[in-house]
Amino acid sequence: MPKLKLPVLPESLPKVISLLNLSRNEMWFLVAYISFSILGMTLTPLFDEDEGFFAEAARNMLATGDWISIKVNGEYRYDKPALFFWFEVLFLKIIGNREIAVRLPSFIAFIANVLVMRQWARQLFSNQAGYKILIVLSTFLQFQILARAAVSDNFLNLFVSLALFSFWKRYQKHTLNMLPAFVFAGLGFFIKGPIAFVLIFGIIFSFLILKKEWRLIRSYLNPLYWLVAILIPAPWFYFAFQKSGEFLFTDFFLKHNFGRFAQTMESHGGSLFYYIPVLILFIIPFTHTLIFVAIKTLKYFATNKGYNLLKINDLEPTKFLFLLWFMIPFILFSISKTQLPHYISISYFPLALIFSNQKQLFDKFFFFQITGLILLLIFVPVVYESFKIEDRFVNEMLIQTKDVFGSRYLSVMISIMSGLAFLFFYKKSSPFIPALVFGLGLSWFIFHFGILQQGFVKALGQKLLKSNINVKMKDHYNPSLSFYAQKGFPIAGPAQTGDLIFSKSSQSDTSDIIGAFGGYRVVRVR
Repeated sequence: MPKLKLPVLPESLPKVISLLNLSRNEMWFLVAYISFSILGMTLTPLFDEDEGFFAEAARNMLATGDWISIKVNGEYRYDKPALFFWFEVLFLKIIGNREIAVRLPSFIAFIANVLVMRQWARQLFSNQAGYKILIVLSTFLQFQILARAAVSDNFLNLFVSLALFSFWKRYQKHTLNMLPAFVFAGLGFFIKGPIAFVLIFGIIFSFLILKKEWRLIRSYLNPLYWLVAILIPAPWFYFAFQKSGEFLFTDFFLKHNFGRFAQTMESHGGSLFYYIPVLILFIIPFTHTLIFVAIKTLKYFATNKGYNLLKINDLEPTKFLFLLWFMIPFILFSISKTQLPHYISISYFPLALIFSNQKQLFDKFFFFQITGLILLLIFVPVVYESFKIEDRFVNEMLIQTKDVFGSRYLSVMISIMSGLAFLFFYKKSSPFIPALVFGLGLSWFIFHFGILQQGFVKALGQKLLKSNINVKMKDHYNPSLSFYAQKGFPIAGPAQTGDLIFSKSSQSDTSDIIGAFGGYRVVRVR
């Protein structure tokens, strides 16, 4: 029987590089960034609740063969539609029940989005701008965390970017095809819900109305296009309704979509100005570029009045589109009653495109921010133990800081700090080198923080996997325990004598403690 001749990596890699038209620096940056990201995603425990929820729901799908219902520990959970879970199921089938399997789909979506932004920057500005945006997006503090997380946000961001990129090409008359924007909107709905329609079409129609593009507005109102967008997620919603009835409507649409906007959920409230400090913090190490661009934009608006704001040359429609892309999500989530830092991550992509054409990027302020943050991450664990917080669970978790963030952690972080100091004075180094060193430092911290917060949950889950012992969950906030144990645990109802209950220490009663670490406990009911 003839053997299959599959191309090996050395033969395939040049073809990929040629297809993407990557420069040497871009290639080495992506190889290094992807390599240490995969290592971090492999070794770091899943963070509850979000990562654990997506991972356990996907594991349950694979175990039961039910690709329609979204269930965690016996409960239907229609927080999100099914598409992202299907991606995770695919990788669980290929790789096995590991952290990397449930994180890799999200990371691939982020890398794809970075490459889309690179292509856009190259078409708008220059090849150098495309190189810069690779570094900018990969180095933003927000994406040092979000890019490698097992959550659906990176796919939403990708589909929004692709929809707006296709709209931009249509507006610039590079293509007459409007269908891709609706396809990506439908995929966005299938990955995250109606927020995809709100963002994509909110930005597109705001742009067209303010530009008075009435002919294009009529074209984008074509019912056939909208039918395509709706038909993409519709079959799953139909079959999910057959299984769950009106609970799908109340849980998905009313609670997790309209409800999150109209009321504060799970104590994730904020204020109208919540995202201003979030933005300044999470675009480190390019906060200085944001300030420069903001001042430049304010000066532009100050020197123009009325409709002259929309009187533009060839590049101005693009700037206006980027402004709406940034402002609409920022304003929308600022008035939302439920707020989390990563909600405005979609607004960082137009910022990155604008930043890629600025000179004020890899200067001394860039170095000050990356070295300052690494220095902070050296000292924060040292003083963790002295923190006194009213929450008993948090206090017990912080007691373990010295053991987790030990001498090995400090020695590596000090080495990274020394390397950054050397690169600051060695001016000839490429900007991607300090960006990678910065990313390594953050990954090293996130790994140890994951051990601190989730190490006991993972260890307990792996023990339960090898035994016939079952526990009951006090609440739904630690679904990763079920993922690691590869079996669902019911949410505790009325406790009976002899039941084993897993909970945080702040939720424990006077039952017998079987095991405890880092703020978590397993107790036996008396």
